[in-house]
Amino acid sequence: MTAIERLTAALLELADRDQRTPCQGRRSARWTSDKHDDLEWAAWVCTSMACPLLALCGQAADELKVTACTWGGTVRSPKPKRKAS
Repeated sequence: MTAIERLTAALLELADRDQRTPCQGRRSARWTSDKHDDLEWAAWVCTSMACPLLALCGQAADELKVTACTWGGTVRSPKPKRKAS
């Protein structure tokens, strides 16, 4: 079974128990935001709220070679370059 399949199964199992991960809450857009501060906040929430799927989420992101958003408590988007003054 792939990491993506394991993550999907775990999300469905949580849903069956009427539970959610932090990224499924009312502020879920922060996990996919274009703003790096939002992504960093989302990563902090993943780890500070002890998401039960943290490791699986990170494994799925690695498997997919994700290069954007926040997955598994890690910001996968490149940090924006600061403009020279």
